[in-house]
Amino acid sequence: MQNIRKKLSQADITELMSFLISPQRPDGTLCFPELQGFLFAVASSPEIVQPSDWLPVVSNDEDIGFKDQSEAQRILSLIMTLYNQVNSAVLERSDGMPPGCEFQANIEANFDEEAAVSQWSRGFMLGHDWLADLWDEYVPEIVDEECGSSAMVLSFFATRQLAEVYYAETTTTPRRRKPRMSFSEFAELVRDLFPGALSSYAHLGRSISEVIAAAAEPKH
Repeated sequence: MQNIRKKLSQADITELMSFLISPQRPDGTLCFPELQGFLFAVASSPEIVQPSDWLPVVSNDEDIGFKDQSEAQRILSLIMTLYNQVNSAVLERSDGMPPGCEFQANIEANFDEEAAVSQWSRGFMLGHDWLADLWDEYVPEIVDEECGSSAMVLSFFATRQLAEVYYAETTTTPRRRKPRMSFSEFAELVRDLFPGALSSYAHLGRSISEVIAAAAEPKH
């Protein structure tokens, strides 16, 4: 594999985006923003996940279809560089959206299937669900609600249908059937909560990972 750099250039991003959406890729291969969201979930896992485990998920557990060894080395290098970027942001507990995944001003536009935020949320949701057993194993009951709330915010824009379910569950009760705010107002609130959810989810997962790693160190 080629040397992995610290950061992708715009040319690197364009190359990786084009590769991922090529008709030669298997159905279900993650597009670039989906890959960013998926890698965020992987990097935030309470247990370190090896590339050999998560790389097949990128192409829906199918052969991704490299044309030759050179292309394989190049693309895998780009994917690992992207992972390292995402991992660095997670280690810093960054609350910033990844480049290219900024919210559109019109809140409804962020539910469009091709919207970068929607794609990021779909990738995150895939990763979070894929790692659900690890979260269930390690997350203490005392912080389970915090984890669930962060995951809800980060997956909210995955689809309009899912968002409407979250909206109904959050804003209505047996005693109050009529929500206090409209769906658009609720979506704007979730957008405002997104940075904190990014930081909280990353902090929770990595804090657990660090405790596990410390416990595994040999005692002198």
